[in-house]
Amino acid sequence: MTSGISISPHREPLAARNVLSTLAAAERLRTHARAGKGGQPLRGKNLALLLGPSPGVDISTLRRAAQDLGARVAEVRFTEPVQPAAGPNAVHSVARMLGRMYDAVDCEALAPATVRRIEQDAGVPVYQGLCLDDHPARALGDLLTLCEHRSPPGASILFLGDPKAPRGSQFVSAARAAGFDVLDGGAGEAVSNDATFLVDARHSAHWALLASAHPLDEARRAENHRCVMQAVLLDTIAKA
Repeated sequence: MTSGISISPHREPLAARNVLSTLAAAERLRTHARAGKGGQPLRGKNLALLLGPSPGVDISTLRRAAQDLGARVAEVRFTEPVQPAAGPNAVHSVARMLGRMYDAVDCEALAPATVRRIEQDAGVPVYQGLCLDDHPARALGDLLTLCEHRSPPGASILFLGDPKAPRGSQFVSAARAAGFDVLDGGAGEAVSNDATFLVDARHSAHWALLASAHPLDEARRAENHRCVMQAVLLDTIAKA
C-alpha cells in the first residue's frame, strides 16, 4: 500500500488511489489476525521510536502493532539541539546513526523541521507520530470501523466539528474517496440526522463514532487503528 499508504510525513497518504488500497490491506491483516494466521512478516526488522525528553504519548499501541508483525522495537530518547548553529549537524549525526541501526524510525512529538531533517538523512522510512491522533492512520482506522459496520455505497456520514482541521480534513477526504456521502453538520446545533453514521469530532481529544445513536465498539476501533498502522509499516518497511 503508501502509503498504498506510503507514509513519509511529506507524501500525501490520503490520495484517493491510496485510501482504498490501505483500507484493503488493513482489512486483510485484521482477518488474518482474527483467524490466528497473522505470521511475522517483519521478523528481523528493527523499528526505533524516537521520543522527546518528556514524550507524554502512549506508544503502546504502535509497539504492539510492530511486535505482532515480528519487528523489534526500541525506544530512543532524543533532545532537540538548543543552539541553532549546532542543530543541523547534531540532527544529521543522529539521523545517520538511526539509519544504520534501524529499518524505520517513528518520531513522536518532535518539531516538523526536525522530522524532515531526520527523514532526509536517515535513508530509511520515517513516520511523524504514527500512533498520534492527528496522524492519517487514525482517520483511516476510524473509517475502517465504519466500513466494518456498513460499507458504501449507500452509507452516509454526518460529520460534526471542523472539517478543515488537520484530522477532520484527513477523515473527510478519505471517507469520500472510499465512497461515503459526507454531510457537514457544523457545530451540531439543531441538526437532523438521517445519516448512517454520526462522527462527533467536536472534542479533538476523543472522537465519537455512532450508528443509530449507539457508539461503535471501542475495542474494534482500537483493533482497526492497529491494523492500519501495521499496513503502513508493512508497506514502507517491507518495500524499503
